[in-house]
Amino acid sequence: MDTLDWTAKWADYTPEKIAITSYDANKSYTYSDLHIYANRLINKFIELNLEEGDRIAILAEHSLEYIVLFVACQRMGLVIVPLNYRLSVNEISKLILDCTPRLFIENENHYDKAEQLPLQNIKKISFKDLEYFFHNSENTSEKAFKIKEDNPLFIFYTSGTTGTPKGVIYTNKMMFWNSLNTSMQLGITFRDSTINTLPPYHTSGWHIFVTPLLHKGAHIGMLEKFDAEKILCLLELNKTTLFMALPTMLLMMQKTAIFKEVDLKKLRYIISGGEKVPSELVSYWKNEKNIHIRPGYGLTEAGPSITSLHHKMAELKPNSIGKPNFYLDLKIVNKNGEIVKTNEVGELCIKGNIVTPGYWNNSVKTSSKIKKGWLFTGDFAYYDEEGFLYMKGRKNDMYISGGENIYPQEIEVQLELIKGIKKAVVLSVKDEKWGECGMAFVTTESDTLSVVQIREYLKENLVAFKHPKHLFILDEIPLTSLGKVSRKKLYHYFNTIKSQQ
Repeated sequence: MDTLDWTAKWADYTPEKIAITSYDANKSYTYSDLHIYANRLINKFIELNLEEGDRIAILAEHSLEYIVLFVACQRMGLVIVPLNYRLSVNEISKLILDCTPRLFIENENHYDKAEQLPLQNIKKISFKDLEYFFHNSENTSEKAFKIKEDNPLFIFYTSGTTGTPKGVIYTNKMMFWNSLNTSMQLGITFRDSTINTLPPYHTSGWHIFVTPLLHKGAHIGMLEKFDAEKILCLLELNKTTLFMALPTMLLMMQKTAIFKEVDLKKLRYIISGGEKVPSELVSYWKNEKNIHIRPGYGLTEAGPSITSLHHKMAELKPNSIGKPNFYLDLKIVNKNGEIVKTNEVGELCIKGNIVTPGYWNNSVKTSSKIKKGWLFTGDFAYYDEEGFLYMKGRKNDMYISGGENIYPQEIEVQLELIKGIKKAVVLSVKDEKWGECGMAFVTTESDTLSVVQIREYLKENLVAFKHPKHLFILDEIPLTSLGKVSRKKLYHYFNTIKSQQ
């Protein structure tokens, strides 16, 4: 039995234990089911002449079938390319042309979009076909495969909020060491359970809890779309112990009518990240539900379990992303590559088995980001005197105005301290006088807070050169499909306003 084939091992140890439950389809697969169905799918893939290294592009939401597909692909050495089904036909077409899949799999609700994609000479099947293979295949023979740790398992295309999407290669080795990091930080065992609402085209939809819990023989609930009230009910009903949610999702949950009524005593931790986790959010869940939110940091190119803030420090170290996890090295360097001092800002770099070998079809980008085994993340950070990490924002976000380095996240923190402001986002734009300047977008709790009042507060609390030149009050901050801030839409909004002036 292959040491990386966790499903086969648990199918042998605890064959009747429920591994995956779909709350949309009201169906469950045991570990034995996962093992058997994956082998049946492998036989079908062999009939389709698929070979190690071939890519399979998938246009579908997360589901039971997707998990079986994952097990089968890992055993055969096939590469899963989860496509973002929320993208336009043109955007998805570019990804398909880049990864050149041998097989395309679609869910029924994406047929119309799939028909417009460049799939000539590419084999196609549906998720309905997959389910048929699982239950009706006559070929039930098991093949012996050696899972190679350096084999690519996924290609994750980055969201593209700041540029053209790049295909990040994710290997079996990365998955194994990420699972260890996650399990050790949170004490995960076979008794744990989670509900995954994150999409399959993002690394967090697989490697925050799905693959670590498969490694531990635990239970994974699946919900295709995030529904705040439904999630709260399911967390209570299933006595879920671990949950991952972006700050935006948690805010939506705490605003539901049932938030204070649901019993979430079994929920040991909520992991949050993907964007800044406000200290007020951490305190609110602790005070109202006695639930610990553990902020952390990760990215598609590594982990994604890179740092974690212990729950006992969450209120003592507000806005920190914690300390590095076990099996990796971190350093923070200045522009000359020298390690910075305490409280000095520099670029965060990561080294270890959780780092990607590179970008698909992009050796230039790979060599610019990975140097002597170190991944240069493009994120600015610093250590405090006790070794806790704090983010200062993306390297690409930092801008120079009148010769001064300005970090948007610092301004966002100050804006969100203003009573009445719910959310603040700061971006940079070109400026004739200063080279670059800041523009801030905020949402407020009422109509009484004005731009003039916000600027008056900044005068008292932020040095003048850091003040955003442009300031907009919005009804809501536009988000991407994953719940992150959509910079593209904010820039579009700004350019529209400027063109009308």
